[in-house]
Amino acid sequence: MGPAIVYSLYKPLAEQDLETVKALMRLFQKAYTGIGVFIIVFGICVLPWLDWFIKGNSVTDIHWFYVIFLLNTGVSYFYSYKRNLLIADQKQYINSIYQSGGQIVLAVLQIIVLLVYPSYWLYIVLMLLVTVCENFAVAKKVDQVYPYLKDRTVKNLDVGIRKTIIKNVKAMIAHKIGGMAVFSTSNLILSKFVGLAAVGLYSNYYLVISAVNSFSSQFFASITASIGNLIAIESTSKKNKIYQVTEFTVAWQAMIVSCGFYVLLNQLIELWLGKRFLFDTVIVDCLIVNFYLMYMRKAVNTFKDASGLYWNDRYKPLAETVINLVASVYLTIHYGVVGVILGGIISTLLTCFWVEPYVLFRNSIDIKLKDYFKDYFKYTAVTFFTAVFSKWLYGKLFIEVTIINFVLGVGLCLLLSNTIWIVLFRKREEMKYLRDVARDKFGMKFL
Repeated sequence: MGPAIVYSLYKPLAEQDLETVKALMRLFQKAYTGIGVFIIVFGICVLPWLDWFIKGNSVTDIHWFYVIFLLNTGVSYFYSYKRNLLIADQKQYINSIYQSGGQIVLAVLQIIVLLVYPSYWLYIVLMLLVTVCENFAVAKKVDQVYPYLKDRTVKNLDVGIRKTIIKNVKAMIAHKIGGMAVFSTSNLILSKFVGLAAVGLYSNYYLVISAVNSFSSQFFASITASIGNLIAIESTSKKNKIYQVTEFTVAWQAMIVSCGFYVLLNQLIELWLGKRFLFDTVIVDCLIVNFYLMYMRKAVNTFKDASGLYWNDRYKPLAETVINLVASVYLTIHYGVVGVILGGIISTLLTCFWVEPYVLFRNSIDIKLKDYFKDYFKYTAVTFFTAVFSKWLYGKLFIEVTIINFVLGVGLCLLLSNTIWIVLFRKREEMKYLRDVARDKFGMKFL
């Protein structure tokens, strides 16, 4: 629901059509309230079958823990719909301040609780309370920034806009099902066919990887509205140029992080939790490949969302869902933890990998698909050889796993990955564009 209505907000916000904005936000409120209630009710109905998803469960009070997590998800919808107005109006930074502040407060409180009175009950109850308080605070801030939202008089939404939203929502349902099947079923499959202990190990690695994704998502969420404005008013050549710069930047970021993960992810887990929480190398390598494939989609998906192309690839997530579930279940039964990761990789390569750029370049950005893949494989080859070389050099320089060696390893990976990238691509137009931005906008005259 969110992306569909956010897309519909771009034009009325640009034209200062406040009546349409109010009508859209009223629709947002009704929809999100209904969704929140549905999640809570449906989640409680699933409660009697919770044990079926967990192999060898020995955790007491796990049903109550599930209810708290369920409420944490459900109640967030009651206020969070107002965040989307900030996002559509290119004020993502306000939302980010509240989100980051809430996470910092939550982390501090949870650490204090675990040190003073180590109770998992208090740990997750704090999560619920901070979620409610943060969403309420954001809602109040939005009312201050947009006082017209308090107006009682709201006109009926234009029929054309309503039809567009309904059409996009239908497509988004399929997209969200596909996303849920890929990102939210791994733990269920592992707990069902391998055991809860495997979920714990997997969650440790996923926590680190998702932290990187969450950090980068703030950046891409903040530029989506600007790209939407770009697509609406700029020339074809300008849109193509900005897309290529964005894709180049995404590939650069993916290379830096993937190299770091390939060299240091297991060292990080060992320093943090100990050797008994480590996965085998092949599992970690598959996690990194899956991360790289997902991260490399960010430029295409950001432009696709800003273009409102939800309907055009509505069948893609359904195919992705079927392929992912079948492959993940089959491979997990036969090969364990690595199977659920391979299932995600297979479903991505067979669907998202080629469908998403095909839809974007056919309907919004005028770039040939073969040129896209030519650059994609070039970036991937550079990332692969840089990662292998970085790990070989790290192994030669550092033998023991220590905090000092880890910090030096981070510096080594950053130095190698950035140096190789800059040397190889220094003459590309995208690099020149980024250099000029750094010189003009950030005062880096030495570049």
